[in-house]
Amino acid sequence: MQRAQGRISTVDALRAWIEAKSAPGRAAIIGVCGYPGAGKTTLCRTLTAASANRVFHFEGDRFSSLSLCEREAQIAGALHAGLPADAAENPLDWYDWEAIKAALSGIRSRGRFTFPHGWNRTTGELDEPYGITLPAHGPAVLLCDCIYLLHQPVRKWLDALILVDTPLEVTLERGRARSKDPARAAYMERLTRIHAVPYFTAHQAAADMIFTNDEDIA
Repeated sequence: MQRAQGRISTVDALRAWIEAKSAPGRAAIIGVCGYPGAGKTTLCRTLTAASANRVFHFEGDRFSSLSLCEREAQIAGALHAGLPADAAENPLDWYDWEAIKAALSGIRSRGRFTFPHGWNRTTGELDEPYGITLPAHGPAVLLCDCIYLLHQPVRKWLDALILVDTPLEVTLERGRARSKDPARAAYMERLTRIHAVPYFTAHQAAADMIFTNDEDIA
């Protein structure tokens, strides 16, 4: 059965929608997905700052299946062997989905999780501990921030799912502006067009709410 989708264009309206999902005695886990550069992380930080100790930001990027060096070696090895690098280059496969599942399960059952092998943004290694502990009392919301959350079984781990609907060309321009390496920016743009665009075309109906990002949250 296809979910009925809503559409919201302001942070205040989205905040009210999220708060309506919370309930005493349990954590509501709400996914926030969208293209790279759509404004997911900024949106999550805005929402958590406005609801201190009630809304928490879960960073999906911390759960990488390989370190940066390992992934680059894997891709180089495939190319050297004359094999297609598509599988190694697909960002959907860069996440440790089993670790994400275990962390979300910990939030549901114990109100906390710890993950010893978080991705280190500075070094690219998997050596930075990561964890979240929710308050013992009162309703809480966990915003699960990740590009890819629409597919099964990942979608089943979430109580609700927001798609940040920022135009593709806007997200690509943001990527170019943020990157200090034009070649790297071009490479990531190619991966977005090859992998992310078909993914969202195929799965966007799984979102419960579309946030149109009219306030230009980057």
